[in-house]
Amino acid sequence: MLQQLYADVYCWSERHGEAEASYNWNSFAIRVNQANVLALVDPLPLSSAEIRAVEELGTPSHILLTCNWHLRQSERYRKRWGCEIYVNELGLEEAEFPIDGTFKHGDRLWDCVEVVHIPHVDWSEETAFLVKQGNGLLVVGDALCGGRADIGVPDGEVGIYWTRYKPITDFYDVGSSLHQLMEYPFETMCFGHGSPILFQAKEALERFIDTGLSE
Repeated sequence: MLQQLYADVYCWSERHGEAEASYNWNSFAIRVNQANVLALVDPLPLSSAEIRAVEELGTPSHILLTCNWHLRQSERYRKRWGCEIYVNELGLEEAEFPIDGTFKHGDRLWDCVEVVHIPHVDWSEETAFLVKQGNGLLVVGDALCGGRADIGVPDGEVGIYWTRYKPITDFYDVGSSLHQLMEYPFETMCFGHGSPILFQAKEALERFIDTGLSE
């Protein structure tokens, strides 16, 4: 089901993991009316009902990837709607699929979505998107997660998935990267994995920086 998260930001999800500890994988749609843009972020498969709901918002025009392996159903939706697929220019050489354009840290897409590179993880192109509507919403791909029962991150808190892979190679450097995120104006955070934090997300991120990185 397509769910409105905040202003013109929408979400759809898949459940993964064991039944008693399952969690969401998430994708997002960002509508920018003044630019006639509907951008999909890391698009998972859409059901027929979800496709209809998306098309009621408008015809998707762009696909933004937080990292290259979040391609998911992008090529399928490029064929369906003619979307242009954009990746961080830092991941361009490693991209194993045709791309239509790139972005870089500091770009402000359609005067609404600011590109925020998150360095010091094992993949160079990790990118967050700051949606400048209302009090601000930050979309994060794999560098952080929201509430996840499978790894003990409660709803309303920020975490990192350590059990399958270890994305952070230097805790001091990644602490600097996350402190960088604190400089941006946002009230809400949503993630490629785990539940979103709709209110006081910056406070949750600060708690994680202060305590989670040392655990």
